[in-house]
Amino acid sequence: MHEKVSMTTANPPASGRKAWTLRQANFALAVFLAAYILSFVDRQILGLMVDPIRHSLGLTDLQIGLLQGVAFALLYATMGVPFGMAVDRWSRRNLIVIGVVVWSLATALCGMAETFAALFMARIVVGVGEAMLSPAVHSFLADAYPAHRLARAMSIYMLGITVGSGIALIIGGSVVALIAQSGTTSLPLVGALEPWQATFMVVAAPGALIALLVLMVREPSRSHNAGGNASAVPGMGAVLRNLWINRRAFLAIHFSSALFGIYGNGFAGWYPSLLIRTHGLTAAEAGTQLGLAYLVFGSLGTIAGGRWSERLALSGRPDANLRVVAYAAAAALIPATLAPLMPSPLLVLAMFAPACFVYYTYFSCGTAAIQLASPPEMRGTNSALFLLTNALVGLSAGMLAVPMADRYLFGETGNLGPALALVATLGCGGALLFARSGLAAYGALVERNRAGTDQPA
Repeated sequence: MHEKVSMTTANPPASGRKAWTLRQANFALAVFLAAYILSFVDRQILGLMVDPIRHSLGLTDLQIGLLQGVAFALLYATMGVPFGMAVDRWSRRNLIVIGVVVWSLATALCGMAETFAALFMARIVVGVGEAMLSPAVHSFLADAYPAHRLARAMSIYMLGITVGSGIALIIGGSVVALIAQSGTTSLPLVGALEPWQATFMVVAAPGALIALLVLMVREPSRSHNAGGNASAVPGMGAVLRNLWINRRAFLAIHFSSALFGIYGNGFAGWYPSLLIRTHGLTAAEAGTQLGLAYLVFGSLGTIAGGRWSERLALSGRPDANLRVVAYAAAAALIPATLAPLMPSPLLVLAMFAPACFVYYTYFSCGTAAIQLASPPEMRGTNSALFLLTNALVGLSAGMLAVPMADRYLFGETGNLGPALALVATLGCGGALLFARSGLAAYGALVERNRAGTDQPA
């Protein structure tokens, strides 16, 4: 008999409904991982095609930064909140299916864009589709796994970031080179496409398969009485009151992650250009080298973060997840700052690899922290608010901070190294300060939630 997942639930499964098993939880996790990988391929592929898109559409680095950050984050951030509230009321599986279909179609539309405005609008719709994914998955996993396993499950889900980014760089670089060699591509009903446009079409195609796999997933029982009943789910007013009462803990979680994200999104968006422009690598070479760093060091860091947090939690530290975020920010500070200043691509990657490892240890812990700090009936909404902060601060600011620092502080040199170093210093340092400031408050909040109370002592 399969191991049953232990859940803290007010309501047992309805009569006649099969018990939720660890096998079902793991199958759902595998499918969500595949969806998350695809979302990051669709999201990150643009970073490898910066120069072809610039030349094709006549854009500046600032406009590229807007496409990578603001365009994607604009509705990704704002729509995440109503989607998060929907997660607490409606079928999480169905919301995920809709999201996959929307962002895949929008990625294909990116490949049909012929102007900055058209590409900007398509990127907005990509953000809308992807905004449906993580709030639903975070809530789903919090009900599918017991509390002590949650960080590990989140770390596996978060592998989608490193694996997706790695695939986008490695395969994307090869696809870009291959399509570029063949010249203009023609598709029925679409017409002639430049290589960068055809690449968007290629990476959009797997969305249909992922949507079908998600439809095979069955949801666990919710760990609160609502069970999807909208009348029993707290409104936004109640959520905001809870955030205010516990503001010290939530501010630490939100802004340590968002500031860390300024650094992480900055290097995700602009390291390919650093290697291409400053060190003379081709797109395929830069994609392969950075992609391998993501796949190996980023993935190992993601798993290590979940295991590290789990060990701390089992040793009796209720602040385990936020504590790992603080440790990661401190450890990343020096290699992240030095990497873009190195004089050769080999030395850049030698410093980038440990920075990448340490950075990704925080991902699973940040998302697990927001779930454990939230009452079960508010998890979807709080997850969406958490992603809102990360999108508005981490993603938008991270993608824009690098070209803006290069332009306004370093004289628009175009080599991006000093700008990346500055962004890394400010991002990692700020994350460390915020995480440390809220350790005690977060630990106390986790203990109160375990005890079933929602008010500070």
